[in-house]
Amino acid sequence: MISLRDFLILTKFNLSFTVSLSLVFGFILSKNSVDYTLINPFLAVLLLALGVSALNQVQEYKEDSLMDRTKHRPIASGRVSVKNGFIISSFLIVSAFFFIYLSLQLLGILLFAFVILMYNIFYTKAKKITIYAAVYGAILGIIPPLIGWLSAKGSITDIGFLSLGLFYFIWQIPHFWLLTLKYHKQYEKASFPTVVKTFGLEAMERITFIWLLLTLIAGLYLTAIFAKSFITAILLILISLYTLFRVFNLRVNHDYLKTFISVNLYMLALMFLLVIDSLII
Repeated sequence: MISLRDFLILTKFNLSFTVSLSLVFGFILSKNSVDYTLINPFLAVLLLALGVSALNQVQEYKEDSLMDRTKHRPIASGRVSVKNGFIISSFLIVSAFFFIYLSLQLLGILLFAFVILMYNIFYTKAKKITIYAAVYGAILGIIPPLIGWLSAKGSITDIGFLSLGLFYFIWQIPHFWLLTLKYHKQYEKASFPTVVKTFGLEAMERITFIWLLLTLIAGLYLTAIFAKSFITAILLILISLYTLFRVFNLRVNHDYLKTFISVNLYMLALMFLLVIDSLII
């Protein structure tokens, strides 16, 4: 019997829930309202995120056991067996397919199959052989807001979704690289190729810095597309300037974890303010 704590760790619940929030953001920004039709796609994306995260730990428990950051995970530490981890992940994934079919029918099934193919096959394999695996993660980051957008009857060709998808794609890259900068020695110990080993720490920090600036530019573009209130626009500009200050500090104090937290808080603040603006104005 798995404990609640181990279940939350196995399924990366905090990260999975944040992924599900991006679906909510896409839904509301598309529809400018909230209704019961949000329930099925939200449950679907949450269950799928939980399931593929658990399956990923089933796949990588040997590598996880070699890194200090991950060696205490349930399967890597032996608290949960590989078999039970696979059963839990399979149940979550099958449940996710049920709920997405209720929302988007065949299109939803195809999108979820694409996620599993990209995450648990291509991305998981790519991490062990190429330094550019982050690109797979960036593509996957677009799927939850896309499902939210489509569930609200929006079109994938809408300028609103294109700007939203662009932001999530760009944001994922430095999100991943900042963790690599912080934990690159542990990744290398587990035989994962890293961008730090290929380009060097200083060069990789500069490249990540540029991607962080691109993230802020994409966020300002998103603000220009969606912000209806002058107050919302000003607040988001101020938040962008503060985050810009934190990003420049990266080149001074080299604190990758603080920068990682700052850029993620920026994403959440941007989405929440745009959603509130969309619902109220």
